[in-house]
Amino acid sequence: MLRNKSKLNLVRVGSDITYSSLKEIGNGLLGSFHGIIGEIDLAHHDSPMIDSIDAQLLTLILGEEYIGNTLGITDADLKIDDGDEFYNSILGGKNPTNDVAVVSTKKLTPSNMVSEAAIDLFIDRTTKVALHEVGHNFGLTDHASFKLAIDGSLCPMSRGEFNKFGYRGYVRAIVDGRGLNFCEECKYFLRSVYGWRRSQNGVIKDGLVSSSNNAIRTG
Repeated sequence: MLRNKSKLNLVRVGSDITYSSLKEIGNGLLGSFHGIIGEIDLAHHDSPMIDSIDAQLLTLILGEEYIGNTLGITDADLKIDDGDEFYNSILGGKNPTNDVAVVSTKKLTPSNMVSEAAIDLFIDRTTKVALHEVGHNFGLTDHASFKLAIDGSLCPMSRGEFNKFGYRGYVRAIVDGRGLNFCEECKYFLRSVYGWRRSQNGVIKDGLVSSSNNAIRTG
């Protein structure tokens, strides 16, 4: 159980994703975790231009720099050492030894990012994977089956069968099929453990503009 559940550090690792996109992802997380996360701090972690990085190493690096509930988003491929050379990278992961999770946008980015629709799809996909990983930070577990939320979309914690689809097919079938609302099973867990109530306003902080009610304010 998280010691400081009300705040999330949302960290851009490198510079591929824009701050405006990072804010949209943050607002999506606030909406889904309304009543649990009350504040999101946007931050930037300088990183060399690399094509891939060990996922566990990145969570340890971020765990040294940031305190508490933290999600890093990078455009680098997140590598894991599981003995499978084909499926040796992940869309996102959580370190069980700390409160840090990471997401890679490498396989979430549409092939052509020049249209508004493509940018919206990129933000939507990244938000859904981010929501899944932050869910793990709060103790939620994967649904191996296609668990539905009340709106008919897949619960954000639905994992499905990866090998059946391959990377590209998995993103389209599972990630794109997820919604932003949790299923009743996940809601019950959040209510039981964290006293979840969808009633609080959230705040995103990036030190640029100041306002209130799910908007931007200075730190």
